Amino acid sequence: MRSTFYTCSKCVGKNSRLIKFGKTKNGKQRFQCILCRKTSVLNYSYQAYRRNTNTKIIRLTKEGMGIRGISRFLRISTTTLLKRIINISDRIQPPSINYKKIYEVDELRTYIGNKKQIVWLVYALERDSKNVLCFNLGKRSNDTLNVVIKSLLHSNPEKIYTDKLRNYQYLIPKGIHHTKRFGTNSIERKNLSLRTHLKRLNRKTICFSKSVLMLSSVLKIYFWS
Repeated sequence: MRSTFYTCSKCVGKNSRLIKFGKTKNGKQRFQCILCRKTSVLNYSYQAYRRNTNTKIIRLTKEGMGIRGISRFLRISTTTLLKRIINISDRIQPPSINYKKIYEVDELRTYIGNKKQIVWLVYALERDSKNVLCFNLGKRSNDTLNVVIKSLLHSNPEKIYTDKLRNYQYLIPKGIHHTKRFGTNSIERKNLSLRTHLKRLNRKTICFSKSVLMLSSVLKIYFWS
């Protein structure tokens, strides 16, 4: 008779096996890892406990679905979903910034809670790869812009293209700062993609983010997951 072996999802990179370890109150078979001694169930009734739930959350978030939409689709509570999104984003590491490249920086306006609470998304795009390297959320001030600019200056950039917002001339050295026409075409096109893919960034929308933390978490997933 052929035996079926199950591996532990928590012991990453290790050759661990699961053995039967009694049953749950619902009568489902429980397994225990022979290495870490943690128990698990292979087929959970509640969708949030299934192994591919995080992957589905990432895909649906990047497709522009809102919190309640994802909650209905996956049949999990909104509270669980919010915690999962924050947990997923905390594990995401931003990409490394390459040395001596050309970058574009721009700002995008959005809201937190209602249209009276304006928040600006400032982010940097590498022109060659079209990858977003860093971003920051806050007021349209030097403090908010400087977080992104400082990250770029550490890589000794060849050029940094921005719009003609006056704040940039105090933050970027004149030798590498450019504001010529069509210089920010790539990042302006990225702005359009962001507003198209994420409801919370649309110009005419009622799908506002409830907090800066949630907006930041969704952007991390969209940019870097």
